[in-house]
Amino acid sequence: MKIPKFKLFEDNADYNPSEHAKQLQERAKMNKTRYKAAQERGDNYGIALYTLKMKLDDYDMEKMKVRTAIQKLKMQYKKI
Repeated sequence: MKIPKFKLFEDNADYNPSEHAKQLQERAKMNKTRYKAAQERGDNYGIALYTLKMKLDDYDMEKMKVRTAIQKLKMQYKKI
């Protein structure tokens, strides 16, 4: 029985961890700034929205760590 290849919807071959980390940090900083502005305005929708977006930032940072580990593993076993 042949096992089909598992396809990620993102290509790891051209993945640049440092560039991705930089983009995620900028997005997280922007979301925190907008969250604080929503708090100052008393905007309940904005507070809830940016709370969720900050959670997504945390998930994306963890995902970046996993993708980096995958890339290192592929390089170690010469699969890239």
